[in-house]
Amino acid sequence: MEGYWFHLPDASDTLIRNGNHVRLATAAPPWMVVDQALASITIGSRWPGQLWRVRVQELGDMSGLVARPGYWRAAAIELLEALPLSTLFGAHGDAVLNILTRINGLTRAQAEALAQNVDPNAAAAYGQAWIRWAQAGGDTRSTDPDEWHGTLAASRGRDKERSPLHSGFVLIHTQLRQRAQAIDGDDAFVLIEEDGETEQVLSPLWQQACDALLFAAMAQGAPQYVLADEARVLNRAWDAITESD
Repeated sequence: MEGYWFHLPDASDTLIRNGNHVRLATAAPPWMVVDQALASITIGSRWPGQLWRVRVQELGDMSGLVARPGYWRAAAIELLEALPLSTLFGAHGDAVLNILTRINGLTRAQAEALAQNVDPNAAAAYGQAWIRWAQAGGDTRSTDPDEWHGTLAASRGRDKERSPLHSGFVLIHTQLRQRAQAIDGDDAFVLIEEDGETEQVLSPLWQQACDALLFAAMAQGAPQYVLADEARVLNRAWDAITESD
C-alpha cells in the first residue's frame, strides 16, 4: 500500500523515526493519514510541511470509515521519496507555490494594490474555469459562472478531485487570512449574522485581495481550463504587484 503523507512536525509530535521508518509511539489515534492520491490531501493550516511518497507498513484502525475512503490510517510507514511541495497542486504547482510564498511577505500596500486592480470580469472568468473543470470530471449540471464566485473546493461527477489545484485554493485563503490578521489584527475581519449564526469573514479590502490571489492561481495553476483572454483578466491584479520583480 503506497500513497502520500503530508506532515508538519510540531511540539506535540510523538512519532518515532528510525532512518526511513516512522511509527507512532503508541498504535492509537491520532493515526498517520496516508492519502491514496495527491488530490485528496487536506492541508488546513499545516504549512509548509513536507510531502512524502510512503509505504504503509502497519495499518491503524480502519473501522467506521466509508467504503473506499481514499486514504489509510497508518501506525507505521516507510518513507520512499521526498516530493516537492509544488506536487500538491498539480502539473503547474510551481506557480501556485510561488503565490503562496509571496503571501507570507505581503504588505498592506500590496493588498490594497491587489484589491484596486481586480478586473471587473475576473470573477466570471474564475467561474468559467470552475465549470470547465467540473465538466471534465463528468459533472453535467448547468451552472452560471457567478455561482462559483469565492469557491475554494467542490465535488464533481466521477472522482475525488476537489478543485483544479487540489488543496491550493483552500490553502491560499487560509494563508491570506493569517497574513491579514498579522497586519491588521481584528480589523482584518468583519462579523456577519445569518440564520441566527455569526460568522467571521475577511473585510472588503482583504477579501478583494484574496480574490485577486485566487484568480491568479487559477490562471497560472490550471491553464488547461482558462482561455488566453481570461488569463489576462485573471492575472491583472497579480501583475500589478509583480511587474517590477
